[in-house]
Amino acid sequence: MVRADLSPQKRAAVDACEAQYTQQFPKGPGITGGDVYSATEWSALDARLVALGLQPQQHLTGEQIDARNDEAAALVASGADRMTIVWQLNDETHAQCIAELKGTTVTTASVSSLVEPVGPTPSPTPAP
Repeated sequence: MVRADLSPQKRAAVDACEAQYTQQFPKGPGITGGDVYSATEWSALDARLVALGLQPQQHLTGEQIDARNDEAAALVASGADRMTIVWQLNDETHAQCIAELKGTTVTTASVSSLVEPVGPTPSPTPAP
């Protein structure tokens, strides 16, 4: 990933998450690219996950949006942040890493695979 335009916090999150991915999936697919989202960028993260088909569209009220904005702003104002990285892997799947930060120090990094949401299960065809 190109890191020149990343903030020190985002750069720290990417480094920690890539190290965690390598440790957790040493023979897994390679990372071909990704996007990094701060807690305050939750709306852009949601839009990206919806665009990838990994999350259903949410219809939030103004109050819900304000609450999420306030929560993210309070986290950042406290000197912390929660970075979410959404990776495209070379096998055409996606993974994400959530990194918790205090300043520019990553305190935890958690990697998980992203899969398309499972829709309603079709009803079985009755036996004749």
